[in-house]
Amino acid sequence: MKKEIILIIALFIFFESCYIEKTFSSEDQEILEDNSYFEQINDDASKITDDAYYSTTTILVREDQGVRSVLADTVKLIKNLADSTITVDFGTNGILCKDGRTRSGKITFKFSNGYRKVNSSVTQTFDNYKVDNLAISNSSTRKVTYNGINSLNQPNWKIQSDLTLTKSNGKVITWKSERDRVMVQGFNTPLNWLDDIYEISGNASGVSGNGIAYNLVINKNLLIRIGCRFIQEGIITMNRSNLSYSVDYGNPLSSNNCDNQATFLINGKSYVFTLK
Repeated sequence: MKKEIILIIALFIFFESCYIEKTFSSEDQEILEDNSYFEQINDDASKITDDAYYSTTTILVREDQGVRSVLADTVKLIKNLADSTITVDFGTNGILCKDGRTRSGKITFKFSNGYRKVNSSVTQTFDNYKVDNLAISNSSTRKVTYNGINSLNQPNWKIQSDLTLTKSNGKVITWKSERDRVMVQGFNTPLNWLDDIYEISGNASGVSGNGIAYNLVINKNLLIRIGCRFIQEGIITMNRSNLSYSVDYGNPLSSNNCDNQATFLINGKSYVFTLK
């Protein structure tokens, strides 16, 4: 009888461990990494907007008096006052920018009601645009509406994104989101991207490169540090294929490291994994 009980317990532990391993699949990790790519593209486009807007007609702002630009000096800017647009042209061969990322193609920003005025907005469209190994579809759009300053003197925005990316392996992924974005650090140095940290709330949905549809809700606001492509803090709930689980990105902002660790949570069990 004792042996039978031990055998039952052993089998229970075995099947429990198998269940956790099977539920956290390579598909789940890929979805989470894809979501990080989209978060990166979102913040990337916002920083480029600042660089383009605060530059002269064809030349980037000078990097003195604490000003730090993401864009390389050879990037071309085309400002059209007639239709309130700025086109940032990275060329066809790619330009290595000052944040270490190579960009090619064009982004066009169309401004409505000015810039950084309450209820002003910027609509972003793409023309053969590529960041490193991520190609953004020409059908992709992103609209950013400025809400003004909150009670903590922090700038905040509403962001609506409808993006399609092609990864280096040829897989096509889509992502739609509605987010609120608050600058929690760096708002006193608006032209220095190195110290910018943003807090993100809202939801998103998408389809992975393997055709798996998913949606996510941010339960604890995400913290994103410019210059780090990994989400640094926050909790999301992910739903896909009748499976629901949470992902905790931890709380590493006490250090300056770009942390790539997260914890997968399901049925009271946890699994620490590394984002690539």
